Amino acid sequence: MANQTNDKAKALLGWVDARFPLTKMWNEHLAQYYAPKNFNFWYYFGSLALLVLVIQIVSGIFLTMNYKPDGNLNAYHLPAAFTAVEYIMRDVSGGWIIRYMHSTGASFFFIVVYLHMFRGLVYGSYKKPRELVWVFGSLIFLALMAEAFMGYLLPWGQMSFWGRR
Repeated sequence: MANQTNDKAKALLGWVDARFPLTKMWNEHLAQYYAPKNFNFWYYFGSLALLVLVIQIVSGIFLTMNYKPDGNLNAYHLPAAFTAVEYIMRDVSGGWIIRYMHSTGASFFFIVVYLHMFRGLVYGSYKKPRELVWVFGSLIFLALMAEAFMGYLLPWGQMSFWGRR
């Protein structure tokens, strides 16, 4: 009975592999992936950067659902964007923790990326034959800095609004 179940599972996996190389992908990228002999603590920061990036994207999507970027003044002579942030902080269920997770995660993201880059410098990841990976990573880092600057314009706009009052 167990052999029949096992044979059916192998037949199903063979059918899937013929259409989509699931087993090959699993072996090449997860199960039998080459890891260097000097694999240590520093190699965690690449995957940790990906985790923090996903947290930033998900929390940003949830914040965007309730944010209205409008500079016009409302009935209380406050910008509508400020009112939207107050709404997120006070009225949206769990909005305060999502906003703080997003703002703190932005700083943590840069810390993790700097540590990841430091590991690359220490272990020579910029040398041949991986210099193109380093160039692409540097371009991604520049895009990351531009994105962070654009994200920081939101509180900067609030500071300038309240500074002129």
